[in-house]
Amino acid sequence: MNLQRVFGVKQDPTLEQTREETMSKSVCLAVLVALGAATPALAQHGENDSTYSAGSSFSAFRYRPFHVQIEGGPTLAEGALRQDLDDGVNIGLGITWQPFSHLPLALRADGMYQHFHIKPPLLAVAAAALNTPVDWGRTEMWGGDLDAELDTMLSPHIRLYFLAGGGWYDRRDNYFQHALVDGIFCGFYFCFRGPFVASLKIGEASTGLKFEENAGAGFEFALAQGGSFFVDARYMRFDEGGRKQEFIPVRIGLRF
Repeated sequence: MNLQRVFGVKQDPTLEQTREETMSKSVCLAVLVALGAATPALAQHGENDSTYSAGSSFSAFRYRPFHVQIEGGPTLAEGALRQDLDDGVNIGLGITWQPFSHLPLALRADGMYQHFHIKPPLLAVAAAALNTPVDWGRTEMWGGDLDAELDTMLSPHIRLYFLAGGGWYDRRDNYFQHALVDGIFCGFYFCFRGPFVASLKIGEASTGLKFEENAGAGFEFALAQGGSFFVDARYMRFDEGGRKQEFIPVRIGLRF
């Protein structure tokens, strides 16, 4: 059952060009600000002035080449997708590699799963494509990113960091229809036989794996035993048939 037309929405070329220019300017501005903030850290040579340290009075962040992070939070649908999807949730797991203790640069790899509920306008489009009523639907996205991370110290226990990079994501829409079913239904403690209302999957549509680009920033707070607590947000997007898929995942997590 082909629902490819669900994603085939015509875009205004002038609007798309404006978005592209705005995104490029925003990323450039973020990089310039980050480099300006990081210049003092790159110029420091004293033991107590390093971005990470093993017991210095300046930084409470303990240096280790590798850190593991777990994260989750809300995801905001942006642009034209706000007409199709409610805001969703995300959960993820990742690893950060910082090869040098004296440089505030790292590589961060994250895998992320996201879940959304589909709004009535997109349900109506799917119903027309499937030629049958659609009662509800959900959108799932999963994939991974590889980002460069630039850290800047705000205080011994707080740092601001910037992220930019790319990855691959797949978006899959699933559509369901309520139906009266006669059969046996079992819960945790009992079973009964008779008619009951069930949700039957009647169709799906997938973008396939698409290259995604992102940029964002966050704050990290040092904890005991070399761990940390962080909050960040990224603007991420990928293209599907000329239509931009735009999201802002907000992630709250722990890094060990």
